[in-house]
Amino acid sequence: ERKAAALERTKGSEILFGVAPCWLALARARRALFRLFLKEQRGGPGRPLRAELALQAAARGVPVLHVPGRALDTLCRGRPHQGVCLEAAPLPFRSLRDAEEPRPGDGESGERQLLWLVLEHIQDPMNLGALLRSAYFLGVDRVVATHSNSCPLTPIVSKASAGAMEVFDVYSTDDLQGFLKAKSAEGWEVVGTASRPEDVEGVPVISCSEFRWDKPLIVVIGSEGEGLSLETQLQCQHMLAIPPGRALHPGIDSLNVSVAAGILLHSICSQKRRHGD
Repeated sequence: ERKAAALERTKGSEILFGVAPCWLALARARRALFRLFLKEQRGGPGRPLRAELALQAAARGVPVLHVPGRALDTLCRGRPHQGVCLEAAPLPFRSLRDAEEPRPGDGESGERQLLWLVLEHIQDPMNLGALLRSAYFLGVDRVVATHSNSCPLTPIVSKASAGAMEVFDVYSTDDLQGFLKAKSAEGWEVVGTASRPEDVEGVPVISCSEFRWDKPLIVVIGSEGEGLSLETQLQCQHMLAIPPGRALHPGIDSLNVSVAAGILLHSICSQKRRHGD
């Protein structure tokens, strides 16, 4: 009965699972943290890591409970927890209204031109997590998601991002077209993504290998099924396409959205254009 009571959830909390999300959530403490659950285990290769997690939790004043593996399975509904779960408050999107707005050429990334990733209606948590992981790894300065019709920042997203969600602020906007229009007026270049090399209402489509990054840039990625809305496409100066490596069979003519974003971002970031080049 005591064990059952111990596993009762704090109202409004959620369960992070997996080593990286729990470790980084504890390290950054960007959200309220309630309890750390570790799998009961004698010895074994994971023991030093669990001890480190317990020390980190203690330093934050977070209670540590050692429970059977099946209890962790129940907490995270059978997802791959690696012997670690963390009860925490949800992590909300940050509001662009509360964000400091860097001017082009200023500062979030030192000398390098600013690069932001904008996500329109990404609904699959695995895709969102993979997008955040790639954006963080490749040096994107800010990620902005549409507030409506988008996946929230859930534990599944954190796990799919390998914990990048715990260290990387994700902003939201409820007026994507207005936001893009304002950034264009400030001197940013806005580019969308197209799965096929066809012009869209007069917006030219070019290969990502032909694109040159020479000013602050926003890359806009569309939803898994529909891609970018027409209203958003019309805010773009260019649409970028990834040329396929073969003649494609009908029905297998596009890439997963997070894979496509990774290729496009790498193509852009590999130019390493800096002021004064």
